[in-house]
Order: sequence, then C-alpha cells, then structure tokens
Amino acid sequence: MAEKEKIKINMHFGNKVLPAYLTERGNVVRMILFTTFFSLLFINIFRPFNSESWLPHMTSYEYFKYGSLLVLIGMVVISLSRVLMNLVVKRVSIGTIEYFSWLFVEIIILAALYVLIAYEVGFIESFMNDHNPQLTMSEAVFSIFKTAAANTSCMLAIPYIISVLYLNNEDLKRQLRESSHGMCGSGKDYLQFRDDKGEMRISMMSCNIIYIESSDNYVNIKYLKNNVLCDFVLRNSLKKIADELANTSIQRCHRSFMVNFEHVVSLKKNNGEIFFEFDVQGIKEIPVSKTYNDQIMSSFMKYSHPA
Repeated sequence: MAEKEKIKINMHFGNKVLPAYLTERGNVVRMILFTTFFSLLFINIFRPFNSESWLPHMTSYEYFKYGSLLVLIGMVVISLSRVLMNLVVKRVSIGTIEYFSWLFVEIIILAALYVLIAYEVGFIESFMNDHNPQLTMSEAVFSIFKTAAANTSCMLAIPYIISVLYLNNEDLKRQLRESSHGMCGSGKDYLQFRDDKGEMRISMMSCNIIYIESSDNYVNIKYLKNNVLCDFVLRNSLKKIADELANTSIQRCHRSFMVNFEHVVSLKKNNGEIFFEFDVQGIKEIPVSKTYNDQIMSSFMKYSHPA
C-alpha cells in the first residue's frame, strides 16, 4: 500500500500565490549572502544606530570588527528564520502577504536584538544621560528601538528588493527557455492555470503534470521539476479545471482527482476497482470512480505511452 501523502494546509490571506523561487534553497542562500555583503557595507559606511559611540575611544579597525560581528549575528538570526520558513512551507502553503509579514517579523526581532546589545554595552545608559531633560529607561529603549528598526529595514529591504527583482527575472528567463525549447512537448502542450478570478497563476508543460487533487476551495497540482515532485496550490474548483483541460491528456477520474495519462503506463483491475500504474515513483494510490470508468479507458488508449 502506498504511503499516505501529506496535503499542504492552505494559509492564504490574499490571492497572490508565493512564487516558488523565493523559497528554493539555492535562491535563499544567494539572498542571504548578498544581504550580508550589503549590510557590511551599509554599517561600515553609514554607521547607523550611533554605533561608533557605543564603545569609547574605538578605532576604525575596532569599529569594523565589532560592526561586522553585529551584521553576522543578524545574518545568523535570518538564516535560522529561513530554515524555519523552509520547514513551514513544506507543510503549509503561504501567499505573498504571509511571506512579507514573515520578513517584517524578522526586522522586529533584529531591532530588538540590537537594542539588547546596546543595553549590554552600556549605550542605553549614556543615551539617557545625553538628553536634556534626561530620558527614562523605557523612553530611551523605545527611541533606540525605532532607530534600530528603521536602519534594519534599510539594511534588509534594499538587498531584498534587489534579490527579488533578480530572481524574478531569472525565473521569467527560465520559463521562456523552457517554452522555446518545448522541453517534453510542443508549444501546444504548454498549459496555463488560472485562479477562480481568471488570473493566470502558473504555466507549465502538460507532460510535467502528474495529477491534480482538490482540497476544499483549492486544487493542488502535483508536477515534476528537475525530476522532483512538487506542489502548486491554486484557488479554483476541480470542475472548472477539468472543463479547461477537457481536450488534454489530463482527465478526471474521481470527484477529487485528475490524472495525466501521459504518465499512466498501465491500468490494473482488482476486485472491480481500477488502479493506475505511473512512470513516476512515489505516487500515492489514486481512486477511480465507476462514473469515469469508460472515460478512463478511452483516455488511456488515446494518451498513454508504453513504459
């Protein structure tokens, strides 16, 4: 019996689906490295948070050393945050609102961390005494936190925006290359999937799709990417998707499933029930409704290829 596959929990507060390239491991590593390089330049050139006054009689070399350490501590926090994000998105499908909310929380955590460091080195006390009238501890902490949050936002937002624009451009170029080369089929096999509002969310070659499963008001498209089985969650009904794919190799076999017969190598009947055998390993057992028996046999003869 095939191992039961985990279905992603949908947590979309908006209609914008998070682009897959933002959570790919290689892209996340590149984004963190670029952000680290940018932050090192930022803190040593602009010297935010009045950081040059944290330690008295600090030389330029000492400032560079301690400032770089401050940045690296922040990047460790962000790296841990992205590891946690990677674990979350494996089980929970999030949108762009949730993604940018996560980034906002990162900024708040880093700002709080920098305030804690300022307290430990005695900067908050000197900051209180330098004001006339003298600030209270809570007023000084709040003031430093606001400054830290603003400067942290600059250190992160600018490289984040540049990284997202670069990765989006790379993803568009990849899609164009795949489209022009045809990948595993001709241009007519390149399918577009739209949400319930008619907005196009993803395009892919039909031969990369294995099956589609409905989940409440969403459908989960299981497809191959670099020989790895991936998910794309789309807000739409299976009935509407089935109507749009009526003349393709992706056909409905159950009220909750559609399968791509390009990947079906055999049909097996056991105790009156039909089972699929796919050319891809690790596909869970997909049920077949008796209502679709005749349609399935016809689609198998028309679209399937020998193993």
